[in-house]
Amino acid sequence: MAGCTKCAGFSERINFSTPGEYKDVVRQLIEIVDQGIFVLIEASCPLRDVFQPVWPDDVLAHGFRCAACGRMFDLRADTYHGGASWKPR
Repeated sequence: MAGCTKCAGFSERINFSTPGEYKDVVRQLIEIVDQGIFVLIEASCPLRDVFQPVWPDDVLAHGFRCAACGRMFDLRADTYHGGASWKPR
């Protein structure tokens, strides 16, 4: 599915190299969800739990939908083995 002007800036796959990069994107996504641009449609934990002193789980998975066009996105992190990414579906 093609995106719209609201989600066009999120249409590229991103692989995160550090936990800090991943957390920076989570901060942005919290704001975007709060603004109503994206809707959080599935979550292995609340987004804000990512900022606890200990990761909430070994695998973090969040699914988002653009409120304007319906395009879907995934944010995933493997906190045990390392590796995280953002990608459009």
